[in-house]
Amino acid sequence: MINLSRRRWILGTAGVMVAGIGSQMLGGGVFATLAHATPPLASAVTMPDSFMALSKQLTGMDRLEPHLAQALYSWLHQSQNNAQLDSQLDTLSALITAHSGVVGDDLHQLLAQQPAELAQLYQQLVSGWYLGVVGQPGSQKCIGFENIVSYQLLKNNLLPPSYAPGEPNFWVNKPAALQQNSTEVIAHG
Repeated sequence: MINLSRRRWILGTAGVMVAGIGSQMLGGGVFATLAHATPPLASAVTMPDSFMALSKQLTGMDRLEPHLAQALYSWLHQSQNNAQLDSQLDTLSALITAHSGVVGDDLHQLLAQQPAELAQLYQQLVSGWYLGVVGQPGSQKCIGFENIVSYQLLKNNLLPPSYAPGEPNFWVNKPAALQQNSTEVIAHG
C-alpha cells in the first residue's frame, strides 16, 4: 500500500493543476493538440464522396477503411495531375457502372480500349485497396497493411502465420478435454 501523507497529496494535486493551467496557457492546450493530431496524409487533401463510391464499386465491399481511403486518395492526388484526377475518377466510375456485368479478363480488355491514364488509375486503385501498395516498381509505397481489402475478405478463414499452436487467443478458452472433465487442473506458472 502506498503511504500517501497529506503533504504529498496536496503537492501532487497542485502539480496536476499547474500542469493543466500551464498547458491551457500555451496556445489552447498542448495535450489536446497532441491527442487530436491527425496523420499527415489524412490532412493533405479532402477526399470527395465519389472516391468512396467508386472504391465500393471496385472492391465490392460496403464498409471500407476510411484511413486507407484517405491515404490512397492523397497518394493519387500527389502523384497524378491534380486537375484531372477527379474527372478521371468520375469517368472510371461511369465506365464501371455502364459495364457492371463485365468482370475479369473482359474488364481488362474493356480498360485496354480506354485511354492509358484510365487503365493505370484502375490498376492503382485496385493495388492500393487489395495490396496496400501504390506506385511503379522501384518507387512503390506502402499505404496500408492490416486494413487492406484482401485481409478483410479472408479474416474469418485465414489465420495469420504464427508460432502459436492454435488460432489467435486460443488460450482464452479451456481445451475441449478439460471442458468435458469436471475436475479443475491447477497449473504452475
